Amino acid sequence: MDNSTQGLAQSFGVHQLLLFTGDGAGSCSMSCRYCFIAKQGPLRVMSPETLRDAIAFLEDLTDQPGLHFFGVEPTVNWDLIVEARRLRPSWPISLTTNGLLLTPERIDWMAENDIKVYVYSIDGGPGHHIHRRDTRGRETWDTVAEHLRYLVQSQGDWVTARATWTSDDYDLAGRFRALEALGARSIQVVPDIEVGVEWDEQRVEQAYLELGEHYAWGRTPSRFVDEMVDAIATGQVKPGYPCNFGRGCWAVMPDGELRACQRGERIGSIYEGITDAAPLYESTLCAQLVNSRQPLKPECPECVAFGRCPGVGYCSAANRTAGNPAIPTEAHCQHLRGMVRACQVWAERRPAPTGRVIQDSVLGVVYGAAEKSA
Repeated sequence: MDNSTQGLAQSFGVHQLLLFTGDGAGSCSMSCRYCFIAKQGPLRVMSPETLRDAIAFLEDLTDQPGLHFFGVEPTVNWDLIVEARRLRPSWPISLTTNGLLLTPERIDWMAENDIKVYVYSIDGGPGHHIHRRDTRGRETWDTVAEHLRYLVQSQGDWVTARATWTSDDYDLAGRFRALEALGARSIQVVPDIEVGVEWDEQRVEQAYLELGEHYAWGRTPSRFVDEMVDAIATGQVKPGYPCNFGRGCWAVMPDGELRACQRGERIGSIYEGITDAAPLYESTLCAQLVNSRQPLKPECPECVAFGRCPGVGYCSAANRTAGNPAIPTEAHCQHLRGMVRACQVWAERRPAPTGRVIQDSVLGVVYGAAEKSA
């Protein structure tokens, strides 16, 4: 391992690899309409040899190594998860999954072998699951709901049920109710804010007001919502959450290519080390801009959500090619303005604090974190 790669890993706090054990056509068990990861082109599957090489690469970078199986859907290549645990019995190993192939037998095995599911992708009840079908177009709700209900029995303290909220369905409270009914204790509903998406701000506001009524204007299973209400109630600027790609972990593709994140540019390989660090520094610039709380658009100072913006992901930025990767999409702003207006009402009506403690998960900045009572 060359010194420059080790130095970059130390500088960017890299202790984990985000593993893509497959990509291309056939790499996922589902075919969600809004999926941000392309599943086209030839199918590539990571070999056991590449997995072993990735593990060796990480060992040279840190004395606190961990693996997170991310995609495209890691359970499609279940044997590699099993192999990783065999190779490193004591390493922290986790995964993000859509749950379709996560059978009770596999869940039991994970409990026995300390494999954690930190993010379980599920959009709510059957009425909210219209975009989530398998590769043959069949509905998936019954199966993934059953698997989540079983999973939380052993992993409920840390797994986050992560939903993508699309602008064709404004029943936000219904999503939370459906996921709570399955036993989910941490819920993160993330709006689709890609370029070209449009949100009705008034309907977004109403959706969050209905959510506030559902929780009697108190705490929720969502860090994203609770921190917004807290910030408004206390008059504080809401903490920024830039995506920080390339910081904390690097993505490894099936052939060993290194990327700053699952959607980022190539930065090298596990065999060559880092050959192009520019994307890493671009991520740092994006984070600095988001955290600076400076106006990103001329209209920002007059916006009801100014100072409440949680930040954006570089890959979703409207002006990624215009020299400022921190500028959000219009969909981001539409949703945020509606949310802030509702949370202003929520902050006025909320009861006294309950003393709940938030615990970060491996992808907590993006998806929220599980919570336990203090």
